[in-house]
Amino acid sequence: MDTFLIDVAIPSMGATVSELTVIDIKVVSGVHIAKGEKIAELESDKSVFEFEAPCDGTIEIVQARAGDILPSGSPFLRIRTADISLKNLQVKDDAPVVAKPLTPAPATVSVAPAPVVAKIGTPASTPSGLQWTPRAAKLAQEAGLDPATLTGIAATGPGGRVSGDDITAYLAANPKAAGSGLSTLSSQLSSSAPAAGAETVCIAGVGYAVPKNVRPTSEILKAFPGRTEAEMHKLTGIHERRYADADESATSLAATAVNHALAQAGMTAAQIDGIILATIIPDQPVPSMASALARLLGCTKALAFDVNAACSGWLYALEVGRAFIRGGTAKNVIVVTAELLSRITNPNDHETAFLFGDGAGAAILTDAPDGHRLHRMALSGDASAFEAIQRPGGGANRPIPNADGSDRDDFYLQMDGGAVFKSAVIAFANEIESAMQRHGLKPDDIAWIVPHQANERILKAVGKRVGIPFEKFVVTIAKYGNTSGASVSMALGWAAEEGIFKAGDKIIFCSVGAGLTFAGGLLVW
Repeated sequence: MDTFLIDVAIPSMGATVSELTVIDIKVVSGVHIAKGEKIAELESDKSVFEFEAPCDGTIEIVQARAGDILPSGSPFLRIRTADISLKNLQVKDDAPVVAKPLTPAPATVSVAPAPVVAKIGTPASTPSGLQWTPRAAKLAQEAGLDPATLTGIAATGPGGRVSGDDITAYLAANPKAAGSGLSTLSSQLSSSAPAAGAETVCIAGVGYAVPKNVRPTSEILKAFPGRTEAEMHKLTGIHERRYADADESATSLAATAVNHALAQAGMTAAQIDGIILATIIPDQPVPSMASALARLLGCTKALAFDVNAACSGWLYALEVGRAFIRGGTAKNVIVVTAELLSRITNPNDHETAFLFGDGAGAAILTDAPDGHRLHRMALSGDASAFEAIQRPGGGANRPIPNADGSDRDDFYLQMDGGAVFKSAVIAFANEIESAMQRHGLKPDDIAWIVPHQANERILKAVGKRVGIPFEKFVVTIAKYGNTSGASVSMALGWAAEEGIFKAGDKIIFCSVGAGLTFAGGLLVW
């Protein structure tokens, strides 16, 4: 039977939807498909749906990956088929693959781009637009290499530049390439580079805490009669979340989490000389909640302050604590997050009502020479998306609601779900891939991903995009919901308590938060 090639495009969802996000692709090149078979999952701003094969045939090319945002009508799959009803979609066997628009990453995410292997021209610039950093050019020349003629080297520096790290990796993989210059470079690197593990500090113990009150999705659905529990679980992955009672505070939850972490570390509060607490809703604005926690724990002389980086808060606080210890400011630091999001979640807003819950998580950082080694966290942001997640009321501009209640909604968390989803998949993936690149790791080297618990569909799409099975993601969102800055610390504490980590496991953290804020990094258990 005669066969021919067709290009299948991203479907149109109507005049108001111009692009769709690829959540999952269930096929690869070379596999046979049957008409009507579910081969991908796509999402618009309005719905999630399965994409079905339009014909029997064989997949020739998949022109997207999970997390990509594609305009309606752009090429998606190239299929070889004998279905003459689709002859109008035929392309020539040698037709080039039409390059789709690149999915935009958040503007200022601190990540290295995917490695680009290409011929490099001069250190400043090449016809293709690639550039070298000054350090890269200097190291290459000191190694006896001519940057103008060097080929086959990755370019993972800022803006696709060849970086000093790229040169180092290239020389390690090609020791004969450097000639007499290699010994000079090697001696320079050995004398100037820190010893293995020198940038790290120790996480001596972790812990988490949740309120006693469980709020199932079925209870929240009472305000949304048109929706079902199965639908909401598919959209979010959440079955239930914890809500604090009136007699529970964020400070008391934080103290419980810290006490678990101290017990695991074999330490007492008297040994603590610093507390960094991340939260978006402290029990009171002044003094800091960290100070309240210091009083409650009995370490009243410890430095103490709060951090607000929303869902990235705990990772931001970890990096501050790590830097304090490395700089000599403190020796034993509590890094803790506590959020009572139930107090600022609008029960009548379908974008947020099902998502948020309460909880706390903590870690004890020390200058000890052994333990769980915490590497540098990469922190960045994209303030152009400032309004994607916000709570406009409650600050100096509007400290209290209007007397008539007309601005009540501004005192709840607000979120543009579609915009956040599109940013989150790419940003999570970028943080994971960047951490792997910084440490020379491959997906198979990673034992666990401990992510911000944003949304189960987001995390599944991220796993597909980075090539790490979803089974390696520590996911607690089904029972605790999204607890903002507390979610990474809670997931880590839960996993440690479950005993799933083994010595030497390489664990990557990643998060995206309001602001937008981004964070990611490596922990070696």
